[in-house]
Amino acid sequence: MKRLAPLTTAILAAALAGCAATPRAYDAEQSEALNLARAGGIYDMDLRDSEDGTRSYRKGILGPLLDLASLATSFDAPLRHLSGTQTFVFNATDIMMTPDKPSARPSLMGWMPASKVTSEDQAHKQYVELVDQAIQQVAKDMALDANKLSNVKTPEIDDHPLMLWSVESAEYGCDAGQCVVAYNIKTPVYWKTPAYIKGGEPESYNIAANHPKKYSRLVFWQAGDQSSFPVDKFYRAISGALPPWMVMYFPPGFVIQEGEPLSYPVMYEQGQQLMFKEPHHE
Repeated sequence: MKRLAPLTTAILAAALAGCAATPRAYDAEQSEALNLARAGGIYDMDLRDSEDGTRSYRKGILGPLLDLASLATSFDAPLRHLSGTQTFVFNATDIMMTPDKPSARPSLMGWMPASKVTSEDQAHKQYVELVDQAIQQVAKDMALDANKLSNVKTPEIDDHPLMLWSVESAEYGCDAGQCVVAYNIKTPVYWKTPAYIKGGEPESYNIAANHPKKYSRLVFWQAGDQSSFPVDKFYRAISGALPPWMVMYFPPGFVIQEGEPLSYPVMYEQGQQLMFKEPHHE
């Protein structure tokens, strides 16, 4: 058995190299949500399709699911340099402590067409601009008072700082210091784009979800016991304001819909919430 190990390793390495060089083909036996998740680097088998989409996540035994309850601990200490009006609490350290499996954490994935930029640095800046523009547009459409916090020091992920937006809304119970949007963009990687990515080009600057720590995410959080903010509506609107080649994934417990956290995973694409439903049941 030991003699076979080098050969097995070589075969595995070759297979992985082939996967990396060839964009993933669409699998008609899987849902659109699962195809997008796999293309974006969420490969672990805890995420899969189910008949109605509500039993599409199997919690792994190697790491806890990062849900709203654990995320709440990420907001228990003030960041440095907050102004008098920016009094909400947010401990950005814990949001960086994520489960090992990509399916257990929220992820922002994208395939920026290579024709739009000429380098990874330009791609990163463009990704940040696109997310900021989407937040600004959605804040205007939903009558939210949203402000990007530029005078706070946040931890870095893949050498890029975590971005914070404070959100206030009397209608949705977001008083000063109660609601925040946190996001980060990893350094994009020049790669080939799956043919089924809407609005994509053959080559792209990709942000994927497969790295244990260096992955992108966008999360809305509301402090307190109430869950009055329409998080699902917000995520739909954000995805609709982003280019079609950007999608968002959320595991169970992260999306508030009609005042309750969803117990199943979902994907957001072009303003739509996609469930992980077996195609023949859709």
